[in-house]
Amino acid sequence: MLSKKPAVRMVSAVILTSTLLGAGASFSTEPIEAASTMDSTSGIPKEHALTTLHEIYNKAFSGEMPYTAKGLTISENTKKEVYETFGSPPEPGNSDETFDYYHAEMGHPGFAFAYNDDKTISQIRYFGTNVERDDNLGSITPKVLGKQLGSADEIRHISSTNEINYIYKTGNYELQFIVGEDQTVDHINLLEAK
Repeated sequence: MLSKKPAVRMVSAVILTSTLLGAGASFSTEPIEAASTMDSTSGIPKEHALTTLHEIYNKAFSGEMPYTAKGLTISENTKKEVYETFGSPPEPGNSDETFDYYHAEMGHPGFAFAYNDDKTISQIRYFGTNVERDDNLGSITPKVLGKQLGSADEIRHISSTNEINYIYKTGNYELQFIVGEDQTVDHINLLEAK
């Protein structure tokens, strides 16, 4: 199957450009395939979820995540720079030996960061938002991933958590969409490609 990745970048650019210019109000920039993100009760597309998906995918090519984590790059920026951007992890219980966790707050997505031995970022984890979950990761399913990004480059079953990892190569990096038992994306990992 041919990959849709170049087309996805172009569609994403149109969506982002029209959103920034306010053109989204006068014409639809939603891809035809986006129907799979329709709210089953209202029939209204979850456009914010698609915008989030495309922003994350496009930023992954430069080793970054959007939103609060914008400008923090895998293997370039340090733990100190993460702390300058996010502050120290909010509570001692929000960090473990592997990740520093920053929980989602009203309107702001949650993130976690892991580090290399040299204290540069090795992985950025995106948890989305809690309150508006249906407008964020809660609307992204494997079917939506396939229609929006094309076939995953690799799919792995995570037996310890019974989750499925849909992996997309983005140049020197890879995005891992971790899908839970409810068949929606639980979180997204960004790390250097293996």
